[in-house]
Amino acid sequence: MVKAFDLGIEQNFMQEVVPVIADLYYDDFPEVAESREVIIAVLIKEEKAFRQTLRKGLKEFEKIARIKYPNGGDASEDNGLKQADFSNSSAVMFGSEVFKLYDTFGFPAELTEEEAKKHGIKLEENWKEKFDYEMIFQRERSQTAAKGTFKGGLGGHTLQHKKYHTATHLMYQALRDVLGDHVIQNGSNITEERLRFDFSHDQKVTPEQIKQVEDIVNEQIAKDLKVSFAEYPTKVAREEMGALGQFGDRYGATVKVYEMIADSAEKPFSFEICGGPHVDHTLELSDGDKKFKIIKEESSSSGIRRIKAVLV
Repeated sequence: MVKAFDLGIEQNFMQEVVPVIADLYYDDFPEVAESREVIIAVLIKEEKAFRQTLRKGLKEFEKIARIKYPNGGDASEDNGLKQADFSNSSAVMFGSEVFKLYDTFGFPAELTEEEAKKHGIKLEENWKEKFDYEMIFQRERSQTAAKGTFKGGLGGHTLQHKKYHTATHLMYQALRDVLGDHVIQNGSNITEERLRFDFSHDQKVTPEQIKQVEDIVNEQIAKDLKVSFAEYPTKVAREEMGALGQFGDRYGATVKVYEMIADSAEKPFSFEICGGPHVDHTLELSDGDKKFKIIKEESSSSGIRRIKAVLV
């Protein structure tokens, strides 16, 4: 993307590239080809947002460079740093400044390193270590460093985790029922207190739609669906049986597929690739009289929504 920007390609770059990539990697990621138009629409938005980030980052990079190197460079005001060369200056850019560009303006450290090299700007010798330190400190400050988690965002095998993991499957299918089949999981995180679920959808989920999703999940909980799993060849599970998965996940030759089905039903309500674990029956989620409740719906990134939900 940055190279395209340097070449003067400032729009619709991903729109041209995605079809080629989708065809090239069809065997590994068939969902990309099948959802090509939705993916292109999301990536166009992401590309636009990243171009804005890139412009802001380059502008702030230039500010730092001009402050630290007031007598360096020979670029005109119109061209910014494009032709500037600061290689004769003795000043250096610190790791904390690289982190500021990333943390405040979303400008990746790798791009700062590339821009610095391009213009002969020296980075302090241990800038990476200082950048990493700032990253760790920031995570601790914002309490986002999750400890003891494993793949799938599940923190352990406790009953409460199993309940929320099971509820996530029910909600995934309910979202597809309400919003459409374009909804694909983009990540999840489960704790003892709540579930968090990211999914593809390019607009805010309305209160009416949220209520519909809640009603569907609670209805399926009340039906006391039986939860079980079986292993299938990956291609059979995905292409022939229609098992849901997470966008971007790469699977081995076989996968474990969980199904949640009512005793009298001909087909399962939920049929999803997952490592588990889950409860044996969905009625366990109610724990007497508890209900599934969505407590927050927000944007996670362009074209991706995030839901947090609880059992209360």
